[in-house]
Amino acid sequence: MTTPEPAAETILSCSGLTKDFTDLWGRPTVRSLDNLTMEVRRGEVFGLLGPNGAGKTTTIKLILGLIFPTAGTVRVLGADPQDIYTKQKIGYLPEESYLHRYLNAEETLDFYGRLFDLPADVRRRRAAELIERVGLVHARKRPLKEYSKGMVRRVGLGGRAPAPQRCQS
Repeated sequence: MTTPEPAAETILSCSGLTKDFTDLWGRPTVRSLDNLTMEVRRGEVFGLLGPNGAGKTTTIKLILGLIFPTAGTVRVLGADPQDIYTKQKIGYLPEESYLHRYLNAEETLDFYGRLFDLPADVRRRRAAELIERVGLVHARKRPLKEYSKGMVRRVGLGGRAPAPQRCQS
């Protein structure tokens, strides 16, 4: 007799997710998302594909808790997307990052480190690690306005990368 494997941890679940947008008087004008049900488990890679207007961006905004559903539920890591502790565990890189064009990669990462009150030595060390991780050591002193779109995206990813986890023994 074989022992069944434990169910994989559910990271994201949406059930009956619907989003209607309304006009100034609260009358429904557009149903952007209609009864979406899905589940993503730990270790899975999941993509949203579809034509313009299919509800992909609306789904992401609902998952991030930036907008509220008209109907249905979203659970992220078992909690409501509005939960502050859940938000601390989510990284999101929008299509347009709106980084400061006149700063270089080091200055950009230092800027974001300051927003989180990281000490200067930690900011310098983390910026160097992240710039190496995203493959931009060669361009770290060039202003972002001289970067390709892909290079700017990598700086954006570096600014959202979690701190490396160290094993406790």
